[in-house]
Amino acid sequence: MSSIRVVVKIPTGTYPELVADLDKVAPRERAERLRLLAMIGLKELHQIEPRSRQHQNMADSPKQGLGVSETKTSNFIRNLTNNL
Repeated sequence: MSSIRVVVKIPTGTYPELVADLDKVAPRERAERLRLLAMIGLKELHQIEPRSRQHQNMADSPKQGLGVSETKTSNFIRNLTNNL
């Protein structure tokens, strides 16, 4: 099994919530915390595409409901994805 080494620098002013969360974790456990957060983000990212299609279908068909309510996390991840 291969592995990938990643060094991450997190600007405190840009991501204050992430920095606050990681400050609560012991330094040696931060890598595992970041892996966990990344997996949660990937799961959310995979759910955004079906939601986007559903939302588009609802926009195309005005007879249907108001659409899918999106969380702040979904919007944040979509913005990150669009910038890749």
